[in-house]
Amino acid sequence: MPMLRVIITCILFFLCLTHHAQNSNTSFGRDSILINSIEKGAIQKIITTPDSIRALKKRLKCALERDVERPFMWDLFVSSNDTLLQFYNYKDLVIDGTTFKAFYLRVDYEDGDYQAILLVNELPFIEYTSLLCYEVLHSEETYRRYSEIKQSLVTIHLKTEKADKALKYEVKDGLFLDYLSTPSVDKKWGDYQLKGLTKDHLKNGYWIEKRYDIMFNKNMVEDGHYINGKRTGEWNYSENGPVQLIKTYRDGQCISIKYP
Repeated sequence: MPMLRVIITCILFFLCLTHHAQNSNTSFGRDSILINSIEKGAIQKIITTPDSIRALKKRLKCALERDVERPFMWDLFVSSNDTLLQFYNYKDLVIDGTTFKAFYLRVDYEDGDYQAILLVNELPFIEYTSLLCYEVLHSEETYRRYSEIKQSLVTIHLKTEKADKALKYEVKDGLFLDYLSTPSVDKKWGDYQLKGLTKDHLKNGYWIEKRYDIMFNKNMVEDGHYINGKRTGEWNYSENGPVQLIKTYRDGQCISIKYP
């Protein structure tokens, strides 16, 4: 009987540990972090200040546009949904020595539930400073995004009922920069395109990209130059025709917009 009690105790202890791991959003390995769910105890006060909400929506748009393809939750900013989006403070996350503010996002739809975690480096500009590290949608369709972080490298996994894909970013100087494993990229798929050179895994030199733009709500051809993963100089925006918009960047930050 004593031996039986010991075995039962060990089993119960193991089950408790498993339950704790499944209900924690951040699992720490020896050299990595896995963000694959929401930690309810980390959700803090709801954000109600209009200026703060507007600022977070701008950073969220930038984070969604990093996906190149139209994001699964592209309609978050449609007028009928915009007022449903709620932001809460969440526990901070440290990546490679940089502390990022984290925010919990939620939308209660009539037929579903959406939750997400947005990481933000609160610098005075918005480019490259935000990243969606977790999303889940429970509705007629199911969608999930989760992250694996190893030192400065962040791998985003996106899973739908039809397809899976992964995107990689490097945290450098507190920014989330596209990380590429080849010295050059020349890729077309569907109505999207990425073409250019890399140096030390970051975009460098002239690039042409066809990607989804939330402001235009359509895929746009964008071309210009990168230096060490950040846009620089004039970037042209067009819809397979004449240039419709020119953005000028300095060290990754958009400093002017003009319409030719």
